[in-house]
Amino acid sequence: MSFLLPMAAWLGLLSLPIIGFYLLKTRQRRKLVSTLLFWNQLKPKIENSPFWRKLRRWLSLLLQLLIFALILLGLMHPAFEWEQRAPQRVVAILDNSASMAASRPTPSRWQEARSQLDATLSRLRLADEMAVITAENPPRILSGWTSSKRELRAALDRVELLPTGTDPRAALELARELTALRENARVEIFSDSVWPLGAEGALQPGMGVQGVDPEKPTNVGFTLFAIRRSPAAPGDWQLDAEVVSPTTYSGQLELLRDGQTFDVTPVECQPGQPWRKSWRGAAEGAVEFTARLTPIAGDLLATDNQASCRLEALAPLQIGVVGPADSFLSAVLDSIPLVKWSQLDEFPATLPPELDLIITTGDALPAEKPRGALLLINPSRSGFWGERKGSLKEAPVTDVSRLSQLTRHAGLGQVAISEATAWTPAPGSEVLVASLTDPLIFGQWDRDPRWLVLGFDPAQSDLPLRTAFPVLMSNLLQSVRDEKSSDQLAAVLPGRIESELTPLATATSAESHGWWGPIFPGWWLALALGLIVLVAEWALYHRRITD
Repeated sequence: MSFLLPMAAWLGLLSLPIIGFYLLKTRQRRKLVSTLLFWNQLKPKIENSPFWRKLRRWLSLLLQLLIFALILLGLMHPAFEWEQRAPQRVVAILDNSASMAASRPTPSRWQEARSQLDATLSRLRLADEMAVITAENPPRILSGWTSSKRELRAALDRVELLPTGTDPRAALELARELTALRENARVEIFSDSVWPLGAEGALQPGMGVQGVDPEKPTNVGFTLFAIRRSPAAPGDWQLDAEVVSPTTYSGQLELLRDGQTFDVTPVECQPGQPWRKSWRGAAEGAVEFTARLTPIAGDLLATDNQASCRLEALAPLQIGVVGPADSFLSAVLDSIPLVKWSQLDEFPATLPPELDLIITTGDALPAEKPRGALLLINPSRSGFWGERKGSLKEAPVTDVSRLSQLTRHAGLGQVAISEATAWTPAPGSEVLVASLTDPLIFGQWDRDPRWLVLGFDPAQSDLPLRTAFPVLMSNLLQSVRDEKSSDQLAAVLPGRIESELTPLATATSAESHGWWGPIFPGWWLALALGLIVLVAEWALYHRRITD
């Protein structure tokens, strides 16, 4: 045994005042009494008392010195043999995925993992260090290397369970890097090991997994609950639901729309065979759906028995038309629902932030690429979109892109164009419609800033007389709407792997220390023993064994 603070031994000189107080005798006071008869009768008994009674004051002194010696020993920080071993470093990976909320039935997997991690933390010695990270992707570092148990516990108190599953592979790689540069370092994972398939392959020798629940899981839950609007009819929506269960399940699903029952349907689910169903409807305003499953006996995870998602209201698209009025374009914009447009005399120097699309006709052209989406109809000069080379007479449509959503179902191949403009598109442009080698419709619509050029005047063709023009404009506006609002709004759910609750890894024993050593360091033992002696001395004094 050695001492980490041997200089504290000088405090032993404080024992001299304690001894001095016991050696000092107080002077007896005189007091007049009526008779000494009774005192004379007690005198022989006092003088003939046993020898050990005469040592009561010395026994009390020894106990007081012993208490002082134990306190002094604690201040000197004694280090026993088990405290002088090589310092240990532990990287703790805490799994905070949704499956950790599963009950066993009590405590939950999360509570069990936290208890095991707290026990590991309590075994840290003065020179040991620990770092704590989560099993998220990317992992969160809750605490770097530290030997402060207070900091580690404070970091653990900030962790909350996620509503979804996790993939521990990134955390395992980070833990491997943290331990590579440290001696006597190891990794301990506190998880139920409900991980994506193949994640257990990231485990390396020496990595201990604690908290695995070997019981056969019983659970049923949602793995998909999502709603989306139709790309063809923005007011229409489709709601999709999926339910999985690792055991045979027979129950029902109650679907609520804005708090009112919308549908009640039976659910029959077999292991490994998800149950799916879709609902359709129409709504331009905001709609909120909630689905509830009838729970089964022994259901371990209540988190996935209910799901909710919200479809936001459709907001009208704001369009600015720059240039001379065009009756064909105005009629098309008026025919498309949820579109508000305004006529502008010239291209604004600063675009209003509320505009979703700018359409230019004639000579009203921007000098540089503007913010937002831009449609240029037969621009009169060259610009950032390309170089104007001349004119084309009788330009038949020969090629139409089948991959672009703008030309989908438009039927542009039948359009007759009497006169068009010859263009050399800017580098990186995509040609959607061409006449032999000459582009008719081209642009950059798949990335910002988005722009598209209609390389001919619609009045010089039969495009306004065909359905191709409103279909083309509808596709264009729908793509702008898709950028403005999410196409699919899905409920945040644990996922199929989490709901099946099947562990991939098995629990392995991690290196441990003696139960009493790291939990109770030497200074703690000395102070605890001093407290015990203090209580014993107090009890002896009150029983008049010492005075």
